[in-house]
Amino acid sequence: MGDVLVIFGFLWMVAATLLGLYLGAIHAAHLEKLEDIAKGGTLLDYHQRLDAYKWRVTVHAHAFLFSIVIVLIGLVIHKTNFSDAATDALGYGLIAAPVLWSVGGLRRSKPLMGAGDLLLLLGIVATLAGLAKII
Repeated sequence: MGDVLVIFGFLWMVAATLLGLYLGAIHAAHLEKLEDIAKGGTLLDYHQRLDAYKWRVTVHAHAFLFSIVIVLIGLVIHKTNFSDAATDALGYGLIAAPVLWSVGGLRRSKPLMGAGDLLLLLGIVATLAGLAKII
């Protein structure tokens, strides 16, 4: 499972990087549009446009950071001495975490984002406990 997590983490980094490249490519046009909206004096339109862009930036950042955590856990998961079933459950939960959070973030679904956050938190705590030989 460690190798699977490392590979998945790097693949998710690629996805996060592609989203970041897209955001960078549209940034100049985004700023121009914000300027046009500001000149028109429509505060609601300005806020909605800015908020939509910031949400995508947040998804980009979370996707990248989740993937880094997953790679790190993949590198040390063998040291936890968990059973194969427990290691697999931990791994699948960690794989689901960024997917749930990213889809939730793009759809602005707080329950999906919360589920992704919770899975990542549980994965981190379980890994820490396993490394500390608490479990």
